[in-house]
Amino acid sequence: MLSNSTNVNPQLEIKSESYLLTRWLFLRGFGLIYLSAFASYAVQIIGLNGSHGILPVQEMLQQVHDQLGPASYWFFPTVFWLNSSDACLQWVTYIGTILSFFVILGIMTGPVLLVLAVLWLSLVTAGGEFTAFQSDGMLVEATFLTLFFVPWQWFEPPWPVPLSLRQQFPPSKISIWLLRFMIFRIMFASGLVKILSGDPTYRDLTALTYHYETQPIPTPLAWYAHHLPVWIQKISVLGMFVSELVAPLLIFTIRPLRIVAGILMFFLQLLIALTGNYTYLSFLMMLLCVPLWDDRLLEKVFPRSLTRALQDSQISTPLPRWRRLSVKYAGLLFIFLAAGQTIMTVAGRGAVPTLLRSTIAYLSPLRIIDSYGLFAVMTTTRPEIVFEGSEDGKTWKAYEFKYKPGDDLKRPPPWVEPHMPRLDWRLWFAAMEPVDASPWVLNLVERLLDGSPDVKGFFAVNPFAEKPPKYVRAFVYDYHFTDEQTRVATGCWWRRDNKSVYLPPVTLKQDDL
Repeated sequence: MLSNSTNVNPQLEIKSESYLLTRWLFLRGFGLIYLSAFASYAVQIIGLNGSHGILPVQEMLQQVHDQLGPASYWFFPTVFWLNSSDACLQWVTYIGTILSFFVILGIMTGPVLLVLAVLWLSLVTAGGEFTAFQSDGMLVEATFLTLFFVPWQWFEPPWPVPLSLRQQFPPSKISIWLLRFMIFRIMFASGLVKILSGDPTYRDLTALTYHYETQPIPTPLAWYAHHLPVWIQKISVLGMFVSELVAPLLIFTIRPLRIVAGILMFFLQLLIALTGNYTYLSFLMMLLCVPLWDDRLLEKVFPRSLTRALQDSQISTPLPRWRRLSVKYAGLLFIFLAAGQTIMTVAGRGAVPTLLRSTIAYLSPLRIIDSYGLFAVMTTTRPEIVFEGSEDGKTWKAYEFKYKPGDDLKRPPPWVEPHMPRLDWRLWFAAMEPVDASPWVLNLVERLLDGSPDVKGFFAVNPFAEKPPKYVRAFVYDYHFTDEQTRVATGCWWRRDNKSVYLPPVTLKQDDL
């Protein structure tokens, strides 16, 4: 409930166990992440999931309902069961974008975050292949946990409104530990799966000699990082393991070591963000490090006026007993379930009791207890799909995606984050498998052949913008960063080889080439 208590102690001082500044900073960052997520999807959703897009939501929901019947509403939770028109899809992203500003500004943050969680879960459920990324489920889970952490009040300081509208209870310890446990699970599981996978590039510490070049969408800095000496790359892999396996354990120790843990994990994510376009994922991971730092640390960099405004708004009496107990037991239950999910991720489903496994499976559609484990196996090659169109079957012209390497080898890797170009990302995965494993690619080809205007916006160069081609084909090339000498001489950031057929020429008609 939104608080209107008047029992306030304006003389409160910042203690090491105070987290008012921590919460204020965390929620502002959370609002920015939601803003980037919804705004990014808003400019893509019609082309991806609209009625004339690559994976229409209407068709997907109809297929799900035909198979599952009434159970589909639980297993595919989305507001689009009510209306899946293009206008509704677009307005969900618009509403999410607008409500993100409410979180940034500190207006009814708790209720707004609850609505944002419902809207984002709806998009993640209905997006199909284009929302099947760990970052999408991670945002839902982080929002669910933040609902324990958020102050349920009308306005957050420093809004100049009556004190009764901006009073807040301090965050409970269990709410802080829920967020800490989440960053622990993500980081520790990511490090552990690398060890358990037996990948030789992690064992001999050469993983980063491949990573910068083969990741989904590198930044320009990735080209320079790729050419660092091998000994630096190996030391960097060691540093990664320290940040993913050692630092998370420090979360459960004393305050100074917990602060160090947050710094190590934050710095790792910052380096990842500088060398790879991981959308809002890197920023969300950095944000989840913030609850490891208390007000005594943060007040050194915060304006004193904000610190005082937060102190003045704090309610000195403890949280009502019913709220205290409900948060405590709900939080402990979640930690128990999340621990079970983590054990299953690293040790297999048989490592947890059947009842616990069944409970986690039943709750899985809500995406509040996801499994994590990033980059368990290092990708050592970079295949890329290049689509070409033709009007006569003889002269072929290539489509150029906005953020992927293609025909133009001189185009540098882009800066994209926090925007997530979901088609470009999904094609990175599709290139590693035959077309039969990614049937949605055929939907994309069909949209190219019928000239769907909703799909044209995904291309930097569309040689058939005025009239669709009669034929489309696709090849796969292996792409590599050029060396310094080649880039200086030719201006090319990329080179490619090992051309192979991904999709032979196809047409909407039955004509043979």
